[in-house]
Amino acid sequence: MHRHRLLSARLPCAALAVLGLLFATGVSIGCTPGTADPTPPGSATVRPVEVAEVERAPAAEGLRLPGTLRASQRARLAFFHAGVLAARPVRLGQQVAAGERLASLRNPSLQPGVLAAEAAEREARETAAQLERDVERLEELAARQLIAEEEVERARSRRDGAREALARAQATLADARDQFAEASLRAPFAGVITDVHVEPGDFVAAGQPVLDIVDPQRLELRLELPAGWATNLRPGQAVRVQRLADGAAVQAVVREIGGAAPGRALPILVALPEATPWAPGEPVHAFLEITRSEILLVPMAAIIDPGTGNSRVFRVRENRAERIAVQLGALQGDRVGVVGELAPGDTVIVAGHAMLLDGEAVRILP
Repeated sequence: MHRHRLLSARLPCAALAVLGLLFATGVSIGCTPGTADPTPPGSATVRPVEVAEVERAPAAEGLRLPGTLRASQRARLAFFHAGVLAARPVRLGQQVAAGERLASLRNPSLQPGVLAAEAAEREARETAAQLERDVERLEELAARQLIAEEEVERARSRRDGAREALARAQATLADARDQFAEASLRAPFAGVITDVHVEPGDFVAAGQPVLDIVDPQRLELRLELPAGWATNLRPGQAVRVQRLADGAAVQAVVREIGGAAPGRALPILVALPEATPWAPGEPVHAFLEITRSEILLVPMAAIIDPGTGNSRVFRVRENRAERIAVQLGALQGDRVGVVGELAPGDTVIVAGHAMLLDGEAVRILP
């Protein structure tokens, strides 16, 4: 009896000890009000991200592009045959006329070819002339019925064969003379010698550059236009070109427009007025007023792998990330122009997209 009362007395003390331990460890009991977990069930696999909207860029805008002048007519000259450079009568910086001899090659195999072709052509010409006279003589004899007509036909056949042989010999001679003429380099246009690559006495391989020539009276400028800016650009459009040295400017025109490649700028050629008193190699700025097709702007933070030619962004649709390939354009503040399957108002991810997968579930942070 006494033992039963002792156990009953000890039970409240044990219960109080357990309750104290629970409160000390922060464990809530069912009757105690607690704070609900703000993360919904299953949200542990949802990537939290920050987003921004895609904006539309202005349709018309001026553009300033840097560039360097170059001659529109320029050539790097070489021989078609190998040999030793026999002479180079021009010097660096010299003004030359169109057709002027610039260099000559010594190749022992070229001259004998011309001599042999000339001898063969001379022999073929003499043979053909002799057979022409034979045919005329035999035709007179046949007209007086002194010989049979078959003999005249045989003579005519030999004459026709000689004519064909003469034509072949003349073609061979022309080819030999052309090859011999290729041992001399002549100026394809009037210009200035801007570089020399070999000196007299040097061995020159076929196709090896010998010298460079440019026409400084005709200048052009090669520009690279950001993607999406040249949709409405046309040949003949005005371009203002300003020289950096003194601020002088001339009105030029777009002459050629290249083809765009994914991830690359669009090349265009701008022709300056003839006899512009500037020189190749001078730095300039080109100013274009162009009407663009719609260009979309996204924050730079949204671009993944910029400058690799494989740039992309992640668009959020129905709480899923969609990977969109884009071509980058010009910077405008902290945003960059893009061309891709986007529309104004689309939501793109600007933070939290590291190692994000296409189609992965995301949760937009406020």
